[in-house]
Amino acid sequence: MYELFFILGLTIFIGFVAILSAERMRISQVLILMLFGFVLGPLLNLVDVTPSSLIVSILPFIATLALIVLLFDAGLNIDVFALSRSVPKGMLFTILVFLLSLVLVTLFGMLLLGWSLLQCILLGAVVGGTSSAIVMTMTQKTNISKEAKSVLAIESTLTDALSIIIAIIVIQLILAKGAPDASTVLSLLLSSFTFALMLGVLFAALWIAAIIRFRISDYAYILTLALVFGLYASTEAVKGNGGFAVFVFALILGNAKKIGDILRLRGELSVSPKIQFLQEEITFFVRTFFFVYIGLLFSLSYFTFPVVVVSLFLLGIFVFARWLMQRFTLPDLTKKDKRVVVAMLPRGLAAAVLVTMAISSGIILTGFQELVFVVILLSNILATAGIFILDRPHKKAPENILEEELEEPLPEEAEEIEREEEEVEIEEVGEEKPKKRQAKSRKVKS
Repeated sequence: MYELFFILGLTIFIGFVAILSAERMRISQVLILMLFGFVLGPLLNLVDVTPSSLIVSILPFIATLALIVLLFDAGLNIDVFALSRSVPKGMLFTILVFLLSLVLVTLFGMLLLGWSLLQCILLGAVVGGTSSAIVMTMTQKTNISKEAKSVLAIESTLTDALSIIIAIIVIQLILAKGAPDASTVLSLLLSSFTFALMLGVLFAALWIAAIIRFRISDYAYILTLALVFGLYASTEAVKGNGGFAVFVFALILGNAKKIGDILRLRGELSVSPKIQFLQEEITFFVRTFFFVYIGLLFSLSYFTFPVVVVSLFLLGIFVFARWLMQRFTLPDLTKKDKRVVVAMLPRGLAAAVLVTMAISSGIILTGFQELVFVVILLSNILATAGIFILDRPHKKAPENILEEELEEPLPEEAEEIEREEEEVEIEEVGEEKPKKRQAKSRKVKS
């Protein structure tokens, strides 16, 4: 038993090392965590990952838990008002890239893989979004403009939510069985998402009121988390979409102060910063554990020729969609910024959780899990390589350095310039004083 606790502690430590590596050396943390899981499981067999093992049996629960935490984190950190007001270009780039990737992946799947329409849309939604945690960590210390960083941050934050919500809708449609017509789809969406929206808003309003009324500070986060789990379970019990309800709840909670200002409500509707701080800690733990978990389930047998070829085709689609849309929506960025934006396409926790959730729901597609896992791995390798190649510091040519040194004034010249500036300032002050005296004298006479 003590070996498991040692592995758990080591996993958390490796997660911390992975974040440091991403910040300082810009190596994707996903690669390190999946490699660690692969070493623990398939390579050294320190953890049992056979089909009858505990690790595999709790897969549906782990996937759902990770999905709840991921959606809560995404909603809590999206500032709706700031996004709609300050960076419309970033939002336009995000939506167009996501939709184009989804359409191209769907067409590719139907023509070459022979999958059905819904199955191809599911694949496009699962692998369609970049990972906010990976993108923000990798671009934190890159030498690109603030505008390029904000575009990438907006994209990765929004596509997490878009991927999850669309994938959940498609999973429900597939599980409905039969070829759904327009009326079936509409009634399913209205029923599941109306309940989710109503319950998400209701729970958020009641919880914010309770926090303010009873001045809940201690244990605010753990109570909020308990409420999130209860909201998910209640929504699923009435055949609603639990994930969307959690997202709406978190979105209102994260924007409570500005919503209160707009509605001119009395009192400050701000939520304790402890909630957001502790949510970061929980998200770190879930993300670390889940990617190590994926590494445990990973196998070298996934790298078959068809899976690798299809994965490379999908990566080509993502690169093409990003390259095409940045030309139309981000014309003001420099060439370097545009290249980094195109290269920043790492897939992460959302893709891993969604494919696991689809499989645990009973959706069996040949090569689906293998394909998604390989896309996650290759996209992170591509992003890491892109950052290393495109963001290398360029050394200045000797003639440029010489020109800069010649342009700089000598110490004697610098002192002379300073004296002249001081004399000019003194003269200006001297001219202002008589003007002030004249103005005063006019006032006295009047």
